[in-house]
Amino acid sequence: MPASMPAAGLAGQLASLPLLLQQRIVLAGACGSLQSVPSALASTSSRRHISSSSSSSTSAAVALPEDITSADDGPAALYAAGIQSGTYRPDPLQQVTVQKLQRLYTDLRAAHPAPVRPSGLTLVDTVGATDAHTSWFDSIGNLLRSNAGLHASAGPMGRRPAVKGLYMFGGVGCGKTMLMDLLVASAPKEFQVERTHFHDFMLDIHGRLRHTKGESDPLKHVADDVAQGVKVLALDELFVTDVADAMILHRLFGRLWDNGLVLVATSNRAPDALYEGGLQRQLFLPFIARLKEACVIHNMNSPVDYRRLAQHTRGLYFLTPDRTSLLYNAFLECGEDSLAAAGAAAAGSGSVGNPGPVNVAVAMGRSLKVPQALGSAAMFDFDELCNRPLAAADYIALAQKFHTLAVADVPRFNAANRSAGYRFVTLIDVMYEHRVRMLLSAEGTPFELFERVITQQEARQSGLSAAHSSRSSSSRSHHSQSSMQMHGFSSSSSSSNVEDVVVDDQLGFAKDRTISRLTEMQSIEYLLAHAKQFAPHMVLALQEMHHKQKQHD
Repeated sequence: MPASMPAAGLAGQLASLPLLLQQRIVLAGACGSLQSVPSALASTSSRRHISSSSSSSTSAAVALPEDITSADDGPAALYAAGIQSGTYRPDPLQQVTVQKLQRLYTDLRAAHPAPVRPSGLTLVDTVGATDAHTSWFDSIGNLLRSNAGLHASAGPMGRRPAVKGLYMFGGVGCGKTMLMDLLVASAPKEFQVERTHFHDFMLDIHGRLRHTKGESDPLKHVADDVAQGVKVLALDELFVTDVADAMILHRLFGRLWDNGLVLVATSNRAPDALYEGGLQRQLFLPFIARLKEACVIHNMNSPVDYRRLAQHTRGLYFLTPDRTSLLYNAFLECGEDSLAAAGAAAAGSGSVGNPGPVNVAVAMGRSLKVPQALGSAAMFDFDELCNRPLAAADYIALAQKFHTLAVADVPRFNAANRSAGYRFVTLIDVMYEHRVRMLLSAEGTPFELFERVITQQEARQSGLSAAHSSRSSSSRSHHSQSSMQMHGFSSSSSSSNVEDVVVDDQLGFAKDRTISRLTEMQSIEYLLAHAKQFAPHMVLALQEMHHKQKQHD
């Protein structure tokens, strides 16, 4: 950071950002009551991997690479300000990612400079400073193209010189999304950034395809339409499981890249592991090859899971024998609170203490029946949400209608309810992305829910093959039981049928993200972000609760 610019100046940029991005970028350390952290945790951090140092002098002494501290703008400037103010926890692996994001920001600045308006005094003055080999008429043409946002060298749809994007992958909680959002927050309007979740983006693409008529090549038309308004596409959680998505990604993104679009993406999977084991994967492989050409591939694997550093609050996740009644009472309390805050006349569903059914409009003209709704809270049984043919579009509609969702009787996942497990993963992804407050009653902790879901590699390490998983319990050996215990299964799990185990790479990789998100959704940081967006009247109470917890610790 330049000596002439105090740390508080750039820290102030964080406060000046739109509220939603403040919530994405600063969840802990944003308020005075959150400035210290229990020493046992070293620092408290949310999924956005932000923590408060115990003293500002300590954070000010953190040594950062010169290309980060010297940045006047861009993601590096925001990151340096966060480190200096004690908002972010120093992490060498994250610093490498920030350097790559700053490089991308610099390249985008060169490719998409801020428009400079001519003085307008004379046309000759405007086009006079031309290259000796450029005619006066060519200069006028260049001027017109510049005013229209195009370069003279533009290709189809005004393609600018190629800028390599960035594909960041790594385990859950390593900071991918938080760092991508720094780029989004610092991007000027001429970058034309669209930031969205992969689920939402593909739903929009399929919706556009259904409404494209009379076109010889609908996918090409849709891609060109997207590229008209977006220069930089920031995609969170690129994770391909749907065959319909897999079959169009190569042509869709091929056209987008041909039109000059720059992709910035986060994922839990390396490019070569995307859609692994999927149907007709050979048709998906060209997308991977093109992705490697269009983006810098950056591995963010870190031994630290910042989500697990977050403190937990009670009253959101119920495990006791009376868990269903406790969940229902919590749902009523949240619903009545939302009614009181908004005014009963503005509520639109149910009355105080009396929830009722409502229908929620879903994309493509469908509707979803909500069995119990009260104010801004909804309640379902697990089977109603995950044992029916619902998908991301249904869950997105719920998230847009309700800011609190209660789900009763979440089971442990095994071979018998694998499909429901996939839907549950999608449900949590959508609710997390929309900052919905989740209330759950379940048969086990988040880890225990997925205890029987393993990857092929874990199966081999456990002495359990995919074929073995379908055998009867009588063929199970003592060696397999011991090995399964070594790899995280409880003794009760290993003593039950091995055929209940799900050997599934897609679900096996996704479960870590879901466990991490379920864990974070119980944290005070997540609840503060939720309150700032949906229930501002609860912010002070949550801050006071956190302060008391720290005193008790």
